[in-house]
Amino acid sequence: MFSSWLKVTDKCEICGLDYRFASPDDGPAFFSLCVVAFALLFVIVWLQVAIGLPIGLLFIIAIPLMAVGCILPLRPIKGWLVASQFVNKAIEAGTEQLWTDMHDREDEAGNGRLDP
Repeated sequence: MFSSWLKVTDKCEICGLDYRFASPDDGPAFFSLCVVAFALLFVIVWLQVAIGLPIGLLFIIAIPLMAVGCILPLRPIKGWLVASQFVNKAIEAGTEQLWTDMHDREDEAGNGRLDP
């Protein structure tokens, strides 16, 4: 499904599914920040209240914990969003004809990308 860390391939190598319909945009970052960062924030506040760490040490622990905690789930969340778009046949309202025209031009060019 992915050609790099977060880039979705154009087509599945195994089943041939065309992934050009997928546009999760900022969804993975939103869910990662709202769910994971919110929970980690409580852990960090608990560390400060329960143990009373010095602010410098708290930042040394909190910044890498928040960074890793928010970056690692991005790929599974993006995969989940692409899968849910496929299952629900999601497409932006009013753009079905535009997408059809764009993909027809891509197929005519033969390279899978729009010509500038």
